[in-house]
Amino acid sequence: REMSTTVVQEERKFLLTGSRDEHAAQLAGKSYGSISQTSPRICLVFNDSYLGGQRSAWLSKVRAAGFCVEQTSANLVAIAAPDEMLQSLAIQRGSHGQHTMPATPERSLHVLLSDFDPSLAAFLEVPGPFSNRSRMARLSEELEACGLIGWFWLHNVESAATIAPKFVWSGCFGLSREPLGRVRDYFGTEISWDLLYMNFMARWMVVPAMGSAAYSYVTALAFLSTGSVDNPFLPLFSVGLIVWGMIMLFFWGRLERRYQEKWREDVNISGRDDINTDAVLETKIDDETGEVKLVYPEWKHKAKKFAASALMAPCLALVLGAGLLALDFRARIINLDPKLIDGISVGGMLGGVATAAIIFIATRLVCYHWCAVLTNWENYTKRSGYIYSLGVKCFLIDLVAHAFPLIYLALLDFPILSRFAPASKASIMDSLTVQAVTVFTAWWLCTATFSYFEAYLLQRRADAEVDRVGSKPDLSHEEQHLRPNFPGYLTTNAWMSVQLIYSFVFAAVCPVAPLLMYIWVLHRLNWDRSALLYVYKRPHPHPSPGGNFWMRSIFFVMLLALAVQIPIILFCSKALTFWLPSITLEDRWGIFILLEILVLVLSSYVLSKEFRGEDAEGSERV
Repeated sequence: REMSTTVVQEERKFLLTGSRDEHAAQLAGKSYGSISQTSPRICLVFNDSYLGGQRSAWLSKVRAAGFCVEQTSANLVAIAAPDEMLQSLAIQRGSHGQHTMPATPERSLHVLLSDFDPSLAAFLEVPGPFSNRSRMARLSEELEACGLIGWFWLHNVESAATIAPKFVWSGCFGLSREPLGRVRDYFGTEISWDLLYMNFMARWMVVPAMGSAAYSYVTALAFLSTGSVDNPFLPLFSVGLIVWGMIMLFFWGRLERRYQEKWREDVNISGRDDINTDAVLETKIDDETGEVKLVYPEWKHKAKKFAASALMAPCLALVLGAGLLALDFRARIINLDPKLIDGISVGGMLGGVATAAIIFIATRLVCYHWCAVLTNWENYTKRSGYIYSLGVKCFLIDLVAHAFPLIYLALLDFPILSRFAPASKASIMDSLTVQAVTVFTAWWLCTATFSYFEAYLLQRRADAEVDRVGSKPDLSHEEQHLRPNFPGYLTTNAWMSVQLIYSFVFAAVCPVAPLLMYIWVLHRLNWDRSALLYVYKRPHPHPSPGGNFWMRSIFFVMLLALAVQIPIILFCSKALTFWLPSITLEDRWGIFILLEILVLVLSSYVLSKEFRGEDAEGSERV
């Protein structure tokens, strides 16, 4: 159960936190005595065997070192530290850089307990990003005799109440800055960056979603009246979406830079912050400070990165082959007996559904796992480096998997295994629209169903476990112990990047994408805020040097949208002749070359400006 509201006042002897502290002797006699309801707590899990007082003796040592110990059941023990004690550690161990936030109190408590017992430090090692579990640690004989078998962070009732959604679908237009600040203080910067990015999308996708709904209605009317989805409003919709995307790009870049300064966290309080615990590292002693550092030879890391780039070829070949297979299946369907299947509507939609299913299987069930294996083999010393590199690989796989079939339809349209071409006899704009809309809609429904089913199972499991210990989620230690671990944001970010690609890069041929993306973002934003508090165990507050690649991918997506929308308007659609009846093919090619050169210049400027510090950040992530 949660600690009493009465503030515990005791005289506590300060735990010495490292040989490098020059003022340790002076601080050892200082008194600390306040543990508030918002103080962080670690819950140690013991077995239920009778230990003859050995566990009580060890816990007495923990109390004597200045910690507060609260045993709520036979096998669960909560440990906290006075707030002043946590603040002193952050001051002593911190790098004290300009505009640097102190480490979260949870990480300070983690360091204090790690310094208390060397074998406990190995036991409290945070799970690795690849394995999602901690390595087996050899405990001291004393701790083995105590029956220590696990640990997890405890949620806090008061802090959780300030973060949780107040009502269903709260924050439909994004969250204010105040809740995001509380999220950072509670969950750390790694999770806060993901929620900040999702919150930005929830705010800025409102206008594209409304435009998507209006233009989808116009497209449907055009199809019912003329038998074609091509209509004169296509250039207006595409240009308006591109302009809005450029505005989004500007404001996201400004927001990212502001929060990089605001959330620049002190990651040096232990020397092992942001360490990739899945990596095989070597120990090195600094000649000047005597500190023990975990390193990996840079030449080995670069050699593995080069080899991993080559080993990505099977994944790319798989998604390309899957795209060709899906297009061949589409060609066979649309060329069946026209009395049974209309090649434009039903046949094209069945081909799109088949493409979505094949892409989903190839990327999610095969390529993502292979990318994770390769990234883990590259042996990044930093956790943030592993997450960033994995994001680059997964984004590349998704982009190729979803763009290749549309590019093949638009540029080649050759028969593959059969004697039929993948595109129907209708206009290329109709073929692209039917393919893009059906692929995206089927993929969106598949991922939404998968996400909903996963959430349903987790919620059902949580409800069943709550029924065993109480009538409602009370955030008790016993209830939290039964929860699953937080799986991370890899799948969520990957799904959102695909929707972002369709919403801007292929918006001309998939007008429903912005609307569906907005609905998905609202659901995920509210589900994640609730699930982080009431479904999963509280995750470790990992530091992050400035977000991951998924947040940087918006720059590539918007610039790619500029390059792709231009040829669709000029060559694929007939709408331009409605506004410019006298335009010729030579004029189109001239406009195309001029605009693509401008896009290339703009891309060089934006990417060089936004990724100017990427080399420095990349060295921090290695």
